[in-house]
Amino acid sequence: MNCLRCNGLAVSDDSFAVQTGSPSDFHGWRCVNCGMIVDDVIRDNRRVTSQPRRAAYPERRRYGGQAA
Repeated sequence: MNCLRCNGLAVSDDSFAVQTGSPSDFHGWRCVNCGMIVDDVIRDNRRVTSQPRRAAYPERRRYGGQAA
């Protein structure tokens, strides 16, 4: 798999919980070049936030250099 950031080599990565020393539920991909880590949660969050959202407050229009 190629890294999405630098197009380098991404390898499968299983992490261990540092406090207990036991395997955790994390399984993802780590780039050998830049260190970027991607797992299912990160991928899902990026998918949700990459979709355009409507602004909560409409943008002010300026007429003649002054806010309307």
